Amino acid sequence: MGAAPVGAEPAAATLVVTISSTYGAGGSVVGPALAQRLGLPFVPSAFVPSAIGAIEEGEGLARGERSDSLFDRLLAAAARMPALIGISMPQPATGISDEERFKAENEAGMCQLMETTGAVIRGRGAAAFLGDDPRCFHVRLDGPRDRRIRQAMEIEGIGQEEAERRQAETDQARSLYLRRFYERDAGDPTLYHLMLDSTVVPLPVCTDVIATAARAAWAGG
Repeated sequence: MGAAPVGAEPAAATLVVTISSTYGAGGSVVGPALAQRLGLPFVPSAFVPSAIGAIEEGEGLARGERSDSLFDRLLAAAARMPALIGISMPQPATGISDEERFKAENEAGMCQLMETTGAVIRGRGAAAFLGDDPRCFHVRLDGPRDRRIRQAMEIEGIGQEEAERRQAETDQARSLYLRRFYERDAGDPTLYHLMLDSTVVPLPVCTDVIATAARAAWAGG
């Protein structure tokens, strides 16, 4: 993926916001709302079988995926990605590992989005992969575990025991994903332009703040 000229203003159609979020931090709420606000497609987390623009994505891993291995889930999500973004992608060469195949297909999809519609991308290691491209604005939503669990209970309509189980499972899977594919720590502040405690800042306000900050960053880029 070629870098944009230094100081060039990004084209409106190729702007990208990436959202990294821990379980219960509200990424499933903020992501679609932000996409609507900015007029961009929404690409959900690779762990959840959903469609672009879907609102009820959920904070954790999809129920039907929890008994499978991590990379079985990732490969299933990769197979769905062309349909999610509505464009064709080049297929990776044969003879590579399942992990490498998933990574290649996921990155090809993000490159296509960068060159076509732009998007709000939740998860997928997007901040680590897209890096300092001036068309991108990277966001991290997080907060103390106890507050995230309470917020997840409200978002998903579940009890505390189930929320605690999903939190442990989901955060571990997401952390493993970034470490395995990009050798990065999801909590590393150098990955992001903006970090918010979305258990204190109301989710609609988080959407407002991100939209304002992203527009300002793009205008100043």
